[in-house]
Amino acid sequence: MLIALGVAVAGSIPANATPAPDAGSQPVVAIATDGGLRCLGASTMQPLLAAWARAFRAHRPQASVEIGDSSHYSAEGVAATLAGQVNCISFAREPFPAELAAFKRRLGQAPIVIPVAGGSYATPHGTFALAIYVNRANPLRGLTLAQLAAVFSGAPAPGRHRPLASWGQLGLRGDWAARPIHLYGMTPRRASGNPPGIVNFLDRRVLGGRSWRSDLRVQVDTPGTSTLAAIVRQVGADPDGIGYSGFDYASGAVRALPLAVAQGTPFHAGTLGEVAAGRYALARTIYLGFPRSSTGGLSPAACQFLSFVLGADGQRLIAQDRMHFDPLTPAQDHTARTALAREGLCDAPLPSADARPPHPRPAYIDDNGAVRIVGYNDMRWMLEALDRRFESTHPSIRFDLVLKGTRTAPAALAEGSSLFAPMGAEFTDQALARYQQRVGTSPLKFRVAHAALDPRARSSPLAIYVNPANPLAVISMRQLRGIFAAPQRLLEGAQLGLSGAWAHWRIEPCGLAQDTALGVFMNRHHLGGAGYARSYRGFRESAAVLRHVALDPAALCFADLNQASDAVHVLGIRTGTGDARETFTGSRQEIVAGRYPLDRFLYIYARKPDARDDHALACDYLRLVLSDGGQQAIAAAAPGYLPLSEAERSVERRRLEASLCR
Repeated sequence: MLIALGVAVAGSIPANATPAPDAGSQPVVAIATDGGLRCLGASTMQPLLAAWARAFRAHRPQASVEIGDSSHYSAEGVAATLAGQVNCISFAREPFPAELAAFKRRLGQAPIVIPVAGGSYATPHGTFALAIYVNRANPLRGLTLAQLAAVFSGAPAPGRHRPLASWGQLGLRGDWAARPIHLYGMTPRRASGNPPGIVNFLDRRVLGGRSWRSDLRVQVDTPGTSTLAAIVRQVGADPDGIGYSGFDYASGAVRALPLAVAQGTPFHAGTLGEVAAGRYALARTIYLGFPRSSTGGLSPAACQFLSFVLGADGQRLIAQDRMHFDPLTPAQDHTARTALAREGLCDAPLPSADARPPHPRPAYIDDNGAVRIVGYNDMRWMLEALDRRFESTHPSIRFDLVLKGTRTAPAALAEGSSLFAPMGAEFTDQALARYQQRVGTSPLKFRVAHAALDPRARSSPLAIYVNPANPLAVISMRQLRGIFAAPQRLLEGAQLGLSGAWAHWRIEPCGLAQDTALGVFMNRHHLGGAGYARSYRGFRESAAVLRHVALDPAALCFADLNQASDAVHVLGIRTGTGDARETFTGSRQEIVAGRYPLDRFLYIYARKPDARDDHALACDYLRLVLSDGGQQAIAAAAPGYLPLSEAERSVERRRLEASLCR
């Protein structure tokens, strides 16, 4: 099937076209154009090309552009062009050397290949940026492209006469100095004689014509595991390993190295913003390729279409494509325009680069123009109330709440598909590591409300529970650590001041499972990260904890305070020492004043300001949240989350102004 605009062209564009036999260096194929364009090639570029064609047709109703959707690979567009069946190739990679040679043999001249967009950050199959991974244990801080070339080829590093074989040659000392470098990667050449597209990119960008090292540990696709995933897995299992893959293949066993284009230039970790801005050394590009006309340049149809693609309207459409390609950076745009000017291809001047949009539409703007918020479902009512207040002063803004749970928020914030992340708990260590790997920085965290005492709420302060038969009434924070944290130091009732039969009470600690949000919270904030005692028993929800306490006189457990009942007894919590000791029971007044020691908060996380991000909207929204009116809206909304104290709000407002709103 074709997406045809303007003059129809008989027949279809074959996906299996093959070039005619080699006829030497003279052109033997006349490219059929009929005054229009016929494009074929990478399926990943087809939707974007189709969008460009539709918009181009709106500007030039008489234009003819056909976009084939029956091919999968750039090579099919090359073959169809060499056979005289199309005159536009969508290249999701750089042309192979063999393809350029075939053009010269078959058509007498190399094709004109023009960059039209940046590759994606990490979209599967989306010409994504490449990361260089080492084992997590490897202390190497970064590599220049020259050093990377020496690693890949095994040739001597700059200024050295011996082949690069050990980590010491890259500056590591101690035990690492003599350790060998193990390189993992794809096969450098397929059976066709051409490299994989990723290898072709690295051949051009890094190796510059040098061959790959002979001891490359080649990985291949296996059932359930792609080559790129296998490379990361092998590097994660080998402390001496290094390899390349996409950023979405990262694991906790590996670390992506910052890269510099050359010695003395800045290192970049490959964050989303660095890739989009073209600062990261292994960001990639997509192209359009055209056979030369009889005069050696572009046909008028190709020139007109490229003029549109490189202009403001064409580049704006890139941000709406599902492959998440990036608009050309100013440097890439300059490269494209310089190439066209050098060829003298267009009668009319190309649109000014200044007319191009500086940034694509943010990913958090949905198809209806609303601002998407992804996060905690129990914050829906307060967010709806805050949204109404915000929209009253920002009439052009509408919100789309996609609230399916706290766990959905970190990934959405990392990829930029949510303006900010409302959460009922802090980032887990794993979610934070994934966020840092993708974005390159940690997110900003702001407290926006206290947890609730209303039993309908999903987030509550914690409480310490015992069986009603237990005479214990008060426990200190230090004693709690002695019971719950590993190794358990407080084992019997006598150590808590009990006498008689209860002096021999064998304390059985329990609470929420260690991997739940409450289990992580308790360990992080009140056990010093030491982990739980060996005898600790974890449950998946507070209701199960309380059922256990009600039946077991030996239990001493923590769970949500808002689930308390007559079947269990809530202990007072003592803080401080000596005459300064105070006991708290978790009243509303204690919580709002910020005095209850087992309190919890609701949060809004935001991205740190980046050259690519428009953070003014998030700044304005959080200013509202922390204002008097915003906190009143939170307090009035179901299901009863409690406002911050004035002291807490002052702290958060200062942090907001110093970080997000600066």
